[in-house]
Amino acid sequence: MISDVLSLETLYKMYKNQIYTLCIRLTRSKMHADDLFGETWVRVAEKLSNIRKEKNPMNWIYTVCLNIYRKSAPKWKEVDVAEAFFNDDAAAELFGRATNVTADELMIEQETMQQLQKAVSALDDKYRIPIILFYFKEFSYNEIAEIMKLNMSTVKFRLSHAKELLKKEMEVLA
Repeated sequence: MISDVLSLETLYKMYKNQIYTLCIRLTRSKMHADDLFGETWVRVAEKLSNIRKEKNPMNWIYTVCLNIYRKSAPKWKEVDVAEAFFNDDAAAELFGRATNVTADELMIEQETMQQLQKAVSALDDKYRIPIILFYFKEFSYNEIAEIMKLNMSTVKFRLSHAKELLKKEMEVLA
């Protein structure tokens, strides 16, 4: 078992930032993210012996976190999206835009990023989670499929559909 090689403390030190960022993006609230983060590490501690050597421990921890989120999400639906962290570089990549802007364009770019954040936050979880994992956490299609327990073709479809939904929403707001 991988738990012989990696202790809970080692896993926590290695992945705490990535997991906390995922919790923030999923819940869109610091308070709920703190709860999800804590619950995730409690569950990881309980199930540490289940990690298989051939599997990536980070993917397993992401799966644990997503499963807890899915069970808890209904009670967190009414959340202020302004609390969510948002990566401008990832958002720019999502729409194929350059991340360098002139001083004159800065205000427009910031407003666009806020609108995009709201649009991503408004997506149904089945589209929002793959967007977060692909563009903000930089997981591959295979890794997302493993984490979400989906076929790779389903992941590709959901990403493609989510991008179309976001583009339509952004066109409406423009």
